[in-house]
Amino acid sequence: MMPSPPVSDVSHAQPFFLYIPVARLILMSILSFSLFEVYWIYKNWRYVKERDNLQINPFWRAVFCIFYCHSLLRRIHEDKDARSLLVPSFSPNGLATGWVVLAIISNALSRVPGIPASIVAAFIPTFLCLVPVQKYVNSVTERRSSGHQFHRWSWGQNLCLVIGVVIWGLLLIGLVLDG
Repeated sequence: MMPSPPVSDVSHAQPFFLYIPVARLILMSILSFSLFEVYWIYKNWRYVKERDNLQINPFWRAVFCIFYCHSLLRRIHEDKDARSLLVPSFSPNGLATGWVVLAIISNALSRVPGIPASIVAAFIPTFLCLVPVQKYVNSVTERRSSGHQFHRWSWGQNLCLVIGVVIWGLLLIGLVLDG
């Protein structure tokens, strides 16, 4: 049996939350019609569940993310371990409320008949409300263990990408056939 690494060795410590490049969050959000943001919420709840030994279901918290976004962003903002490295400068309630409002507007707009409305809905920047949180998570992770690798591309990220590309393809085909 191998001995556990010393507690003070944080060079390979696991990130507290999903550690990805901000550019990936933005690009994947646009390419996947914001589906990636639901995945982002799911993955962060998974980190919280595993680290804090909570009896929660991250899948359902992602499915009903408009109801759980506030509590996730508050949990990230108030996380004692992360705060010991860096005090956050973002407003969890403001960002979560902005995200929910923009998500509802985007969803409503995507239901308007016609392909142009769906394309406009895809560009409503809901991801802007998650960018400050991701920047904070990245800063905390880098302070905790410099040189830590970003979370690799997972099957969930690839699935979001494939679904988004298919939807974009269908919209563009519909736009060409409609015109």
